[in-house]
Amino acid sequence: MAWRIEKHVVKGEIQNKVPGMVIGLIWLKGLNKPIELNLKGNCYSDLAGARLIFKNPDPQEGDYSGLDLFQNGLVGDMTASKKVKLPANPETFEKDFANRAKIDYVMGNCLYLEWFSESNGRVLIESPYFQWRVTLPQWRLSKKDEQDQRRKNQQAMLQFMDQLSQAIQPENDDLPEDGEMNEFQWEAYLQKSDARSDMLLELFEKYEDDPHCEDIIAEAMGWEIESVEIEEEPGEDWIEEEIEENSFEEEEYMPNHPLISRMMDLTSRIFYETESRKLLSDDSNNPWNQLLWHSQLTVSKLIAALEEVAEGMDPEPGFVVATLKRALHIVHLTIATLEAAAGLEMKGKSWIVEIRRDLFSLRESVLDLMQVYRNQGD
Repeated sequence: MAWRIEKHVVKGEIQNKVPGMVIGLIWLKGLNKPIELNLKGNCYSDLAGARLIFKNPDPQEGDYSGLDLFQNGLVGDMTASKKVKLPANPETFEKDFANRAKIDYVMGNCLYLEWFSESNGRVLIESPYFQWRVTLPQWRLSKKDEQDQRRKNQQAMLQFMDQLSQAIQPENDDLPEDGEMNEFQWEAYLQKSDARSDMLLELFEKYEDDPHCEDIIAEAMGWEIESVEIEEEPGEDWIEEEIEENSFEEEEYMPNHPLISRMMDLTSRIFYETESRKLLSDDSNNPWNQLLWHSQLTVSKLIAALEEVAEGMDPEPGFVVATLKRALHIVHLTIATLEAAAGLEMKGKSWIVEIRRDLFSLRESVLDLMQVYRNQGD
């Protein structure tokens, strides 16, 4: 997926003074040397022919493993005037988490710098909170040239998505056409599914305001959109059928799998204990918030793995093992988060000890169930 580096930017500058060429330097917190840009293409009309200087008021250090300091490639969308919704009162927005839907918004400009690197693929800086200034342009981009640049940018995005698609779906796929898959083949399949979901989200985030959004996404994902004719009014032969009262049967209750029920109860306990002690906050970095989120995520992963089992169906053993592995990973993450959060409290709190014990007990139950389904698959 894309390298989104705006949080780590300290300062930077790019210039498009020579038509068809964008160069620049970008400093990231924690790196001794700046990233150097040497890109083919043009910025959009607000930056074309000019020099842009920008600064991040709150840079954060990141992990730059694999990020090339020399970024050669193609220009993507580069503008300092992308329109986005911003809270009219940022302080209220940060403090009043529960009423964010009621907060007033205003339209503002967002700095959006995108390029397609030969070494790192799509790289993006996107923020409405940077400070920036633009010099007077030495030349101007015509409307036709800007339209051509937009088409080139879209084609670069499609090529990037095609490369990702080839990477997650190689031509020589060893998944069997007939018969059951084992846990490792299911793992590979689920990873590809996750990657395609990420691709779809990335495309939607980029093109959601484009009038041709659906067509662009369909082309990138390799979908075919069929035209459907909708009859606006019923024909003469249409007869309205009376719906008998109480004709809909109530949906039968399907019990949860015991592991799902145990994790749901444990999540409720975590919420009660943290909420009653006012340990939760609006800070996403708060470990107690993360503990609750990870426990909720564990519930969803267990549902994905065991819902069919709870409904009396007979899923493939390999699928159950592969999805339980995913749930187990989140269980481990929940335990680690609990340990980090517990360090903020006085040691020996009985409710923390009980939650830790229940999490480890659940972990052992998941491992036992995985072994049961492994034996079925042998």
